[in-house]
Amino acid sequence: MTQRTSLLEVSARPLVGDVSVTTGSASLFTGVAGTSLFARPSAPGFVQGQLDQKPMQQLRSLIAKAEAGVKNYDAVQYGASIQPDGPPTTLTVKQIFEWIDDTPGQPHAIGRYQFIPPTLKRLVKRLRIDPNTRFTPYVQDKLADVLLNEAGLALFQAGEIGRQDFMNNLAKIWAGLPNDSGKSHYHGFAGNKATMTWASFDAHMARIFPG
Repeated sequence: MTQRTSLLEVSARPLVGDVSVTTGSASLFTGVAGTSLFARPSAPGFVQGQLDQKPMQQLRSLIAKAEAGVKNYDAVQYGASIQPDGPPTTLTVKQIFEWIDDTPGQPHAIGRYQFIPPTLKRLVKRLRIDPNTRFTPYVQDKLADVLLNEAGLALFQAGEIGRQDFMNNLAKIWAGLPNDSGKSHYHGFAGNKATMTWASFDAHMARIFPG
């Protein structure tokens, strides 16, 4: 994983005790006593099951390849000299925020999708997530799904924007992805650079979303 600041850190946009989450009309998750169930959407335009899981898994994996490297869900930006107390997937949201607060002056991108502090804070507040919720793979994936929707997933699926526009939108969220210039949307900012070529990105997207 290259040392860089994710777009998520730049623009401040993207979490569920094993899983207890505050319920309510705006909550994305619900759970009881150690269970974790995807309940209903709160993000405008987000439709549960609007894309079957195989393409979603492939798209998430493509983003993870650009952002997290081999550590996947337990990735921590390697520029962080003081690491969390354990692998991210074993920590609660509260513990992650405590680590952030206790280690100022270093990068804090964390997890498979390299969420950074403003993103975590924004979505934790938006989704009314219980701070005691663990940062599990399930939680990370669902948070990424919200960001995918913000990038225009529903519009892309509906044919209202093309693949290239959707890819450029994704590149505005994840700095490891290139835009159609071939570079990261944040190339050179805080060491950002794309970790794959546009041709590779486009080829992967064409396989995931043929037609």
